[in-house]
Amino acid sequence: MESSSKQPGFFKFIVLSSLIVIILGSYPVWKYFTVNQINSFVFGYIVSLMNAIIGYKLNTMAFGKPTKTFMMLVFGGMGIRLILVMLFLVILIQFTTLDSLSLVGSVFFFYTLFISIEIYFLHKKQMQVKKHNLDPALSDQQNKTTLK
Repeated sequence: MESSSKQPGFFKFIVLSSLIVIILGSYPVWKYFTVNQINSFVFGYIVSLMNAIIGYKLNTMAFGKPTKTFMMLVFGGMGIRLILVMLFLVILIQFTTLDSLSLVGSVFFFYTLFISIEIYFLHKKQMQVKKHNLDPALSDQQNKTTLK
């Protein structure tokens, strides 16, 4: 139950940051960019969004695992996700008429934004886990000293 109450915060931040970018960027985008460039921005956003969602799911799955498994899931998942993003970029550039500069720029911008949010929530979750794990350790030590 606790993990489901923490999960919407990440998605809420993703939606909120997306809305802020859309609101701030809508006028310049509609005024100065072509439809093809706008479509490139949208596809870049979608690629980065899917990357962020998969990353968050992998990282939350990694919590509670042994250290080696945790590192494999977090860093291995990050590497695989980066390869997949590059693969999607190559496919979109080669097989569509999307503007490559707008597409790559959009992916880079949203990747940076979403990875920042992902790191923030990972750190927040790690601090909660640390706090939770420290309290039982103290009570276990207190129990051992009272038993002696």
